[in-house]
Amino acid sequence: MRKILICLSFCLLASSPLRAENLADIYKLALENDPTFAAAKQEFLATQEIKNQSFALFLPALSFSANYTNLKQKYTVAGADTKYSYNTNGYGLNLKQMIYRHDYFVQYKQADYQVARASANFNNAAQELILRVSQRYFEVLGAIDNLDFANAEKKAIEEQLNQTKQRFEVGLTAITDVHEAQARYDQSVAQTIAAENLLAISRENLREITGQLPQNIARLSAKTPLVRPDPENIEQWMEIANKQSLSLIAAEKAMQIAREQINLNRAGHYPTLDLVASQTYSSSDGGAFIGFTGRDQEETRIGLQLNLPIYQGGLVNSRTSQAAYQYNQAKELYERQRRRTENQTRSAYLNVLANISQVQAYEQALKSSRTALEATEAGYEVGTRTAVDVLNSRREVFRAERDYAKSRYTYILETLSLRQAAGTLSDDAINAISRWLQ
Repeated sequence: MRKILICLSFCLLASSPLRAENLADIYKLALENDPTFAAAKQEFLATQEIKNQSFALFLPALSFSANYTNLKQKYTVAGADTKYSYNTNGYGLNLKQMIYRHDYFVQYKQADYQVARASANFNNAAQELILRVSQRYFEVLGAIDNLDFANAEKKAIEEQLNQTKQRFEVGLTAITDVHEAQARYDQSVAQTIAAENLLAISRENLREITGQLPQNIARLSAKTPLVRPDPENIEQWMEIANKQSLSLIAAEKAMQIAREQINLNRAGHYPTLDLVASQTYSSSDGGAFIGFTGRDQEETRIGLQLNLPIYQGGLVNSRTSQAAYQYNQAKELYERQRRRTENQTRSAYLNVLANISQVQAYEQALKSSRTALEATEAGYEVGTRTAVDVLNSRREVFRAERDYAKSRYTYILETLSLRQAAGTLSDDAINAISRWLQ
């Protein structure tokens, strides 16, 4: 009985369909396996250490040293040689504490900007991952649709070819219709092969991000809503982008880093003041002096060390000028990024609105092409339409179905692009889209 139950359970598992992987599942795999995102994370973690390194400059530096030496000496006085052999040892403890170093304060402030830029770049990499995963996911769906339409078109043409041959055999149609149907069928076979290859490539592109080859991908529901941008005002989107665009924030932080580099290089003219202290001990158990049998010495020092740069051959001035040019460069790059962000945000906003209209138009075109196909098939039955007319009508239906599906994918991706350009894209968008999949 137990063996029967195990067998039945195995059969039920084998016969049950595999759960389709939706966009959220694929995105989770990408978070764990995408090397581009993983590299961005490591870069962010590495940059965070700059803050710890700059803070360490304000803390005391303590070092310990020790030595042990065996000495062998030989002296020749009035023709007589005298040899000595003895040991020396010692240790030292040195302390240095900065009191005033202008460059340290500048570096600490600069580190804040460097970490902030790294954070913006990392968060931007996370948003780009969402967009890349979505693009390749819907490329796979588009390739699946393309293959489905190619197979459906091939099947319809094959059926039409068989019917045309039968009608020719009984004298109801001309041989030219048979040749035309055969040519269309051969062409559909080639298109199906191309569609299969496109699907295989799109799956490999998705595996590049996830590290796994997707098998059963969830399809987009026919009831996908067409949500207009919120707020539905392009200027408000521009305000959001100017404040939250991660690429723009990173460019701004780069400009601030370059500005602080000017102050850092100029600090080469400023004096430095450090507190220095040391504790040393040395011991010797012999020596070359008559009657010298050994020595122990202990010394403690504490003081201030001032360094005032006077002239370094113009090096500090040159480095300061170089930093000023680099700051001007960073300002121009910031302006370029600001204009690029504005362009991307405006273009994405307009594309979303246009895509909504396109989806609606393609939906209506699909309905019209199906109605036209029904009329053409009816005309073919009564002899007013040819087999070529039917093939053309069916092809138009398949094209309309493909264009309608593609327009919906494009609409979703443009919605994500708008949010990414404005810096508001998050995992919530992935979860929302996953609810539209089935």
